[in-house]
Amino acid sequence: MFAKKQSMADPAGRKAGPKKVEQPLKGGNNKTAAGRQSRRAAFGDITNATKEQSIRDGKKKLITDPLKPKTKSNIPVSIEQQPSQLISKKEKTEKVKALHDPALLNVSEQITSSQESNDSENLNRKEEDFSFVEEGDASIQVVERSLLSFDEEKKDDEFHVAVYAQDIFDYYKRRELMFRIPPYLGTKQCHITPAMRAILVDWLVEIQENFELNHETLYLAVKLTDLYLSRVEVDKELLQLLGSAAVFIASKFDERFPPLIEDFTYICDNVFDKNQFIEMEMEVLKKVDFDLGIPISYRFLRRYAKVARLSMETLTLARYILELSLMDYDLVKELDSMIAAAALYIAMRMRSEGSWDGDVVKTSGYDLDQIKPLVPKLNALLLNQPDSKLKTIFCKYSHIVFHEVAKIKPLETSELL
Repeated sequence: MFAKKQSMADPAGRKAGPKKVEQPLKGGNNKTAAGRQSRRAAFGDITNATKEQSIRDGKKKLITDPLKPKTKSNIPVSIEQQPSQLISKKEKTEKVKALHDPALLNVSEQITSSQESNDSENLNRKEEDFSFVEEGDASIQVVERSLLSFDEEKKDDEFHVAVYAQDIFDYYKRRELMFRIPPYLGTKQCHITPAMRAILVDWLVEIQENFELNHETLYLAVKLTDLYLSRVEVDKELLQLLGSAAVFIASKFDERFPPLIEDFTYICDNVFDKNQFIEMEMEVLKKVDFDLGIPISYRFLRRYAKVARLSMETLTLARYILELSLMDYDLVKELDSMIAAAALYIAMRMRSEGSWDGDVVKTSGYDLDQIKPLVPKLNALLLNQPDSKLKTIFCKYSHIVFHEVAKIKPLETSELL
C-alpha cells in the first residue's frame, strides 16, 4: 500500500546505485563556502564588519551622535533641575486660598463621590460580566476538595503543581468530549477499510521509533488522522500523505526538535513533494480549527499510574496495551480517559500489582463497573496473535528497553472480570 515501506525501516539496506543519494539533514540546506549566499540585512549592515574593515585600511573615522547637541545649554543648571521654582508666589497664594474655600470644597466632594460611584458601578459590572453564578442561588456551595495522597506528597514540588494537578485532568476529561470521533468507515470513508487504517498506524509507530519521537506525538498524530477522516473523504492513495502530515503537525506541537519536511518526503520515498505536504498540513489544521490541545489517552495513563504508585514494568505493560488499541478501529469512538483506565487495570491484574480502588478511582472518575465493558476488547488484542505484517508494536515492546512486556503471557478474559 505504501511506497517502499522497507526502505524506511532499513535505509542502509537499499541497493547501491551509481549516484549517491544523501538523506536530508536537520538544520536546513547544506551549502559550500563558494555557493553560500550573503545575507542582506533589512535595514543595512548593522554588524562590526564595516568598522573592522576601516581599521584594517588604516582609516579612522570620527563617529558623532547626530542626536547629541554640539553646544552646551546656556540655561542655569539650578533652573533646569528645579522647574518647580518657576511658580510665582501669587499662584501659590491662590492655591492655598482655594483649599480653604467651602464652596470649592463642596464641589470637589461632589465630583469625588460621583467618580467613586461610577467606579463602583463599573467594578460591579465587570464582576457580573465574568460571573458564572446567578445571585441569590442558595443551592450552590463552595466545596474545598482535599488533595490526593500522591499530590499531598508532591505539594512542595513546584514542577508537579500538586494543588492544580487534579483540576487539570478534570479539565482534560471535560475537554475530550469536544473531540469524540464517530464511526466513519463505511459512511464518510468508502474507499478505506479497517485493515488499511491498521497498516497506517503500524507505519506511524515505525516512524515514531526511527525519529525517536515522544509517545505523545504518536498518539496526537493518530488522533488528528482519525479526526480528519471523520470529517473529510480521502482517497486511499492519499492516506499515507495524511498520516505523515499528522505526524509532522504533532511533532511541531510536542517535540523540541521536530523532523524537517525533507525527512518526511524521504520516508515516503519522494512519492509526495513539499507542496503536497504543506497543503495537507493546512487542510488538517483547518479541519481541527487549529486546536491541537487534544486530550490523549497516554497522558491519562501516566496520571493514573502515578497516583496508583505502580512500578515502571506495570506502566510499560499498560503502555503496550494502550498502543495496541491505536490499531483497533472499533475503539476510535471510545473516550481516551476510559481506554487508559481499562488498559491500566489489565496491566495491574497481569502483574498482580495494586487494585482499582481508592485514589485511582478518584483521579480517573471511573469505578470498576464503568471500565469493565472495555476490558474484553483490549484483552482480545493481547490474546490474538498479531498479523505477520503488523508486528511493529509487538517487536518494539519485546525489547529489553521496554522490559520485554510483550512476552508476558496474557490472562483469560474470565480471569479479569
